Amino acid sequence: MEHGLAPGARAVKLSGETMMNRDAARMGRERADTIGVEPFDTGYGAGLEIQEDAPVLECELVEDDGRFRVHRPTAADRPSHLCFIDGVMRTEARLTRTGSEGETRVGLAGSWAAGVVRIAEGQPARIDQVQTGRTVIFTGGGAVRLPPHRDGWAWTPGSVEGMEIEAAREQLRRLMRDAEMRIADDVCAQGWLPVFDGPLHGIWRNRASPVIGYVKTHHRRTLAPEPWSRVPLLSPGERSSLFAMGDDLYGSYLRIGTAGPWASPWAGIVRIEAPARVGREAAIGALDGAASWLPDFASPLHRDARAPVNLTPVSGLERRLHHLLGDSRLALRAVRETVLRFNRREGSA
Repeated sequence: MEHGLAPGARAVKLSGETMMNRDAARMGRERADTIGVEPFDTGYGAGLEIQEDAPVLECELVEDDGRFRVHRPTAADRPSHLCFIDGVMRTEARLTRTGSEGETRVGLAGSWAAGVVRIAEGQPARIDQVQTGRTVIFTGGGAVRLPPHRDGWAWTPGSVEGMEIEAAREQLRRLMRDAEMRIADDVCAQGWLPVFDGPLHGIWRNRASPVIGYVKTHHRRTLAPEPWSRVPLLSPGERSSLFAMGDDLYGSYLRIGTAGPWASPWAGIVRIEAPARVGREAAIGALDGAASWLPDFASPLHRDARAPVNLTPVSGLERRLHHLLGDSRLALRAVRETVLRFNRREGSA
């Protein structure tokens, strides 16, 4: 496999010095200050969201003798049994709970859904193994069971020990991720290659199973300043050298597509991940292959507010999952009516 080829170039071997000169020239062209427009709809946040309080993680480059290189993978066959796993969650109502002594705790009513898009060779893509749930989560360690609503709305009771609402949101996120993991276990056992829409988390970090993480948003700098500044110079279909994210993950940056001439330099950049337990060489092969065929799924600018980084199969899956969660306005009304019923029942007890 030839690495480091410029777009449209012939497959010729370039010396290390030639590669460095080419990359330096590309950097020189990008030194001027520029202003870009984020491709994400404001409701989705932004692709580059560096948080001031997020710890900097300067990962070690473990490919190309520890130097930052640009790789343009040669065309690789798409896996014959490929699938994309994603989940969605929604906070439908903020809640409070006041005890007999006047102490008030906060909580939420929310819902989640997860599923998979299967893409088998010679067959149409299909959405499968959809799981959904609806829950009420209170802080302070006390769960409350709300009665089911007459129109079929029902909530599983839950609680967290913390007192901040973010702890309840994190529990809702955990329920969604647990569902994703159950789906991933099934598809892996059936011989499918799963691509997670999001970072690899939980037990996947410690497994030697073939799995790809696909990260659209960048919350912190993960490389030393010099290689980090070169990531936005990647052209569509090019990836960066592999780097180790602690002891359990390998990662590489990839420009999945073009976000438009008005976009910021980081628009169209994603991070792809593989578990470290597969081994460095296997991770290089897996991420190099993924960098070859993932751009085929990049969403077009005229169809998706998060193009090109939101993959087309994931976009379709998200629409189905949001539909299954029902109308958010009806969900809120159901929560309000159920809370009124609950309070009347408790008051008459």
